[in-house]
Amino acid sequence: MKTTTLSPELILNKKKEAINNQTLRRECPLGHIKLIDDQRVTINGHTIEITKNAYKSLIKSIGLPQGFINKLEKLFTKESKLDFISTLQKAIELSNDTTIVNVHLSQQSKCIIGFSTGQNTIHNKTFINFADNIIDEHGFSVVDIWNDPYTGGTSINCIINNTHEVKGLSNEAFTTGLNISNDPMKGITVAPYINRLWCANGCTTQMANESYKLNELTPQSQDSFYKHLNELRKTGFIPSGYGDLVRNANNTSASIAELNRVKRQIEPLIGERANTILQMAKNEDAYKKMGFDVNLMDSDTKRMAKSNQSIWSLTNALTWVATNSDKTLDVNIQDSDRQKLQIEAGNLLSKKWDHQNALTNPFGDLNPDEQTGLILN
Repeated sequence: MKTTTLSPELILNKKKEAINNQTLRRECPLGHIKLIDDQRVTINGHTIEITKNAYKSLIKSIGLPQGFINKLEKLFTKESKLDFISTLQKAIELSNDTTIVNVHLSQQSKCIIGFSTGQNTIHNKTFINFADNIIDEHGFSVVDIWNDPYTGGTSINCIINNTHEVKGLSNEAFTTGLNISNDPMKGITVAPYINRLWCANGCTTQMANESYKLNELTPQSQDSFYKHLNELRKTGFIPSGYGDLVRNANNTSASIAELNRVKRQIEPLIGERANTILQMAKNEDAYKKMGFDVNLMDSDTKRMAKSNQSIWSLTNALTWVATNSDKTLDVNIQDSDRQKLQIEAGNLLSKKWDHQNALTNPFGDLNPDEQTGLILN
């Protein structure tokens, strides 16, 4: 299947859209931010709504660890959380903290989407110029530009004209390239991008050795980045060990937990079709015949229970929904959804799978006649 690339006109329109979506950033002393609850703050007398992520990033800006924030959400009741917020706000006021934080406001929703400290925001216009230099220098073709109007983020998928096959697997050929993305609070991330030719599904693999982040575009940081990019070019932008990874994923059964993980990602976007794609009913019926209800299993049991899907099958379910589902289904998938699914596919492919190290029983089914322990007196 030939990979479709974007027309110059569409690329230009997407770039303009990304620049217009840019979030607004204002600097503010931490002590001037009054936390009303987990949905609102007051800054200089103005009450502004905040997103869930903004609330978490504000707590983090105060200096509390992420682990504490997670426990706060799980263990505190709504009333207890409000009491904690009130105490926290008093602590901020008494400290007279002059730490400068960046307040990121979405032009689309007029909500604060996040707070950050010690980082330079890279404007989308600057990011696009940076990405264009990479694309032109290496001869990439752009296949997607996805913009998130709420966070102001933008993501570009681009490929080079090469084809690689995964040995030992039929219909598994792919082209390679880069995913170049900009987040208003996290900066620029560049990671290998894999485009599966059989169904033109894209996957962003943010693996530790290949992924690179920039929080600023100083000459020194760009010099380090281009050295990293040249190393990727030497391997044709193929993630290290990708062929072996695909073969192993194709031969590894996904657990019921991993099956449910993918269902949670795609069901809100394609509805009941998720159950059909993942064969949920077939898996539930198989365990029901064994006396188990998969919906009542605890988390450990779900990780131990095998499904009839491979890890590679689940990976491609995610990328198909991201890339092609709206061509065959009556669904409305936003650019931000597509990007999240492609990253989730890469995360699933690169994580330690629940049955990754499971060994095949060389004896097959147990033979009752060989259970010598049962006949000992």
